[in-house]
Amino acid sequence: MRLPSAIRAGVVSAVLLSALGRPAAAQPPPPPPTAPAPQAGQPRDPRPGPPAEPAGTGVIRGRVVAADTGSPIRRANVNLVPMSVPTVTTTRTGMNGVPAGLNASARLNIARPRTVTTDAQGAFEFTGLPAGIYGVTASPGQYSAQYLSMAFGGKRPGGLTGPDLGQPIDLAAGQAFDRVVIALARGAVITGRVTDETGGPLARVQVYTMMYSPGSARRQRTGGGSTTDDLGQFRIYGLMPGEYAVVAEARENTFVPPNAAPESEEDQIGFMTTFYPATADEAAAQRVRARAGAETPGVEIRLVSGRLFRISGIVTDSQGRPARTNGSLTKRMAGGASSNFGFNSDDQGRFQMRNIPPGNYRLTVRQSPSGPRKPDGPPGEPGEFANVPVAITGDLENLLVITTPGVTIAGQIVFEQGPPPKANQTSPQPVRVYAALGDPADNAGIGPGPAPTVAGPDMTFTMKGLIGEYLLRANASNGPMQYLKSVSLNGDDITDTPREFKPGDRVIITLSSRASSLEGAVTDDQGKPVTDADLILFSEDKGSWRSNSIRTHRQTVDPTGHYRIMGLVPGRYFLTAVPRDRLSFGTLDAGLFEQLSKEATSVVVGEDEQRQVDLKLVTAPHR
Repeated sequence: MRLPSAIRAGVVSAVLLSALGRPAAAQPPPPPPTAPAPQAGQPRDPRPGPPAEPAGTGVIRGRVVAADTGSPIRRANVNLVPMSVPTVTTTRTGMNGVPAGLNASARLNIARPRTVTTDAQGAFEFTGLPAGIYGVTASPGQYSAQYLSMAFGGKRPGGLTGPDLGQPIDLAAGQAFDRVVIALARGAVITGRVTDETGGPLARVQVYTMMYSPGSARRQRTGGGSTTDDLGQFRIYGLMPGEYAVVAEARENTFVPPNAAPESEEDQIGFMTTFYPATADEAAAQRVRARAGAETPGVEIRLVSGRLFRISGIVTDSQGRPARTNGSLTKRMAGGASSNFGFNSDDQGRFQMRNIPPGNYRLTVRQSPSGPRKPDGPPGEPGEFANVPVAITGDLENLLVITTPGVTIAGQIVFEQGPPPKANQTSPQPVRVYAALGDPADNAGIGPGPAPTVAGPDMTFTMKGLIGEYLLRANASNGPMQYLKSVSLNGDDITDTPREFKPGDRVIITLSSRASSLEGAVTDDQGKPVTDADLILFSEDKGSWRSNSIRTHRQTVDPTGHYRIMGLVPGRYFLTAVPRDRLSFGTLDAGLFEQLSKEATSVVVGEDEQRQVDLKLVTAPHR
C-alpha cells in the first residue's frame, strides 16, 4: 500500500510532497620530536604533548600457547598493562561520554601500555620497563580467531566483561621475569543451516549472533558472523560461552537509481531478518547456549517471507538547495543496529530504495565538512546533517529530508577554586568540552556527534553542530586533576538532564579540584581479598539512573582487592561490588540499576570528603 506520511524530528523533517520536483617491537617507542616554536604572531597549540615515559631496565618474557594442545600461537597480540599507581585503576570511567584517564602530570611516573606480537614459537618480550606492577593479557591474531583472549594467571577468558586482571607481576628494577605462559582456550562454535519455507537450502545468507549481556536483558552483537554455503550451512566460531540469539539476513539489493520505474507488489515479496528458529519478532527469538571449546550444532533457521517496501524522496540543504550526498537507513534493534542500507542522491537531490523490511529505522544524511582544517578540531566547518526516525509499515514516497547545520552554543568554563597552575607554562590550560548522547543506548544510525571543542585562554568555548538531545561534559587534560561539578543553563542545573539546545544558548561548566572520594577493600565470605570484581556507584535518585550520569561510576579493584573512586559530587548513593561476569562493559540499563539497588550499601557523600567503605562481594542477584 502507499502511505502518505509526515515525519518530523527536531529541526529535521520529512513531509509528503504532491510530486517530486524537485613489528611488533618490544622496545619502548622513541620520544616524540620536539615541536618547533611558533612564529611571532601565531597562536600556540593548546594541546598537550604525550608525557615522557620513565626509563627502566626490567624485562617481562613469555609464551602464548593453545590451552588444549600446548602448541605455540603465532602472531598473537600481547598487551602489557601497567598497574603501579593506584589512580590508574581509580579514575572515573568514560561512561559519561568523556574519555577517562589521568591528567598529564599524574601520568609522568607510569609506564605506558604496550603491545607486541608473538613469534613462530609463540614467544614475546617487553624490555626497558621501570619497576612496578604489571598485568599481561593476550588475544588471538587475525589468523587464530578460534581462540579467546586471556590474562596471565586469569580465571576466565575475555568477552563482554573483558578478561580478569589475572596474576599481577611485581617487577623490581633490573629484574627479568620470564615465567609468563598464557594459555588461550578455544571459543564456542555454533553451526546450523538456513532454509526457505519449503526447506530448501539458501546460499549467501548472512548469519550472526547477539549475546545476552550478563545481568541485563540487552543483547550485544558479537563475533564475526558467517555466510551460508551452497548447502545453506553456516559455522560461527570464536564465541564466548554464554547465551545467544542467532540471526539470519538474506539481503536483497536495496539501491536503485532515483528515476527507476516502480516494481509490482509481487516483485516486492522477499525474506525478512529472521531470528532462530523462524520468527521475525526479535522478542520471540529462542536462546542458544554456547560452551567454550565445544560445538552447538543443529541450529536450523527457516527464513520468514513477507512484503518489502519502497522509499523515495529528495534531500535539500537548509537553504532549500538540492543536496547531492550519501545517506543510510539503519534499523534499530534491542541489541544495537543490525541492518544498514545505503543510498545516494543525484544532482536534484533525489533518492530511491527498494526491498526494505518493515521496522523502525533512522534515515541519516551527513554532508562533508567544508573549509580549511583547524589545528584543534575537525577539518573545516561541520557539514549539514539530517537524522529522521522512520517507521516502515508500507511504501513511503516523496519524502523531503532537510539538512541543517545544527545548533551553535557558547559557554564559559569556571574553576571553583580559581584557575589551576599550568603544568606546561608554554601553553594555555587546555580544557576540552564534549557533547555526549542523552541516551547512549539509542544511538543506532545517529552517527558521530559534534566534535569536541577546546576552550580558549579566557576559558570560553563555542560548539557547533548540535542536533538532538545531549549532555555536556568537560575535562582538563593538563595541570592538577579537575572534576566536572555542574553544567548550568540560565540558572538551571542540566548536568544530568539531556538537553535539545537552542541557538544562542550559553552554558556555564564548573570544574572543581575538591571532589570527594571513596575507597576501601572488597572481600569474600571468608574475608579474603577479591581481585576480580566490579564496583558500581550510582545515585539513589532514579532520575540519575543512567550510565553517563556524573553520579554513576564503574570501577575495578586493584591486585590487592582495594578500590578507590574519585571525583564524586555530594549526594546519597548506592554502592555494590559484584563479580565481573555479572556485568557487561556496555550501557547499564534501568532494570540493572533496579536490581543492584536491592543488594547495595547506602552511602552518603559530603562536600570534599574522603570516606572509607569496605564491601563484601555480592555473588548472587537479589530475588
